[in-house]
Amino acid sequence: MSHEDLASTFDDWAAQGRADRMEKSHGIAIHAILDDLGIRAGETILDMGCGNGWATRLLARAAPGVQAIGIDVAPAMVARAEELHSYTIRARYEVMTFESLEFEDGHFDRTFGMESLYYAVDLPQALSEIQRVLRPGGIADFVIDFYAERAATRRWSEHMDVSMLFLSEAEWGGSFAGAGFENFTTRRVVDPAGPGDESNFEPSDWAPDWKTYVAMHEAGSLWMHAEKPG
Repeated sequence: MSHEDLASTFDDWAAQGRADRMEKSHGIAIHAILDDLGIRAGETILDMGCGNGWATRLLARAAPGVQAIGIDVAPAMVARAEELHSYTIRARYEVMTFESLEFEDGHFDRTFGMESLYYAVDLPQALSEIQRVLRPGGIADFVIDFYAERAATRRWSEHMDVSMLFLSEAEWGGSFAGAGFENFTTRRVVDPAGPGDESNFEPSDWAPDWKTYVAMHEAGSLWMHAEKPG
């Protein structure tokens, strides 16, 4: 899938309000790990695939003086992020692709992405660009729900009609290593509230039955962490 196709798809999602709904569905995972990210005062953070900017704004509030920049391939998503922006924080949003980051070498202390990296059109190039814009010792953290060990999610790409990288934890680790990162680790982030009550479950394209839904909940989100050599 081309960048133009992705931009068109996500522009449609923005018009449909899906960006705002994703804040609710994905916010649990970020809130669960926000303290563990170890964001320090004054850091500069790149939020990749920012959508309506909700995670960008969370990151900007994580410590005093943090500056967060959210990028997205879809102009309508960036426009929505600007509509929701708070002038009490240091954050901004730009239209940009993962494969061509328009920043100087070593500009960021860390990069972050929620449910975004598997949309990369060219993963090796995207990871190379992430590595380039990080300072020596910089940190890359990405959280995804779509990965091979969470087998029931395989159908998501077909349902969304969007090209997505369905990789295993080991394959992700190999990709980061190939781009020059080190200390790659993963952690599963599981909603502590549990899957809820089966009587309230409603089948969907994402989870056609209760058993599938529970399996996805138990697998959790995958938090990937890697570091640029110092």
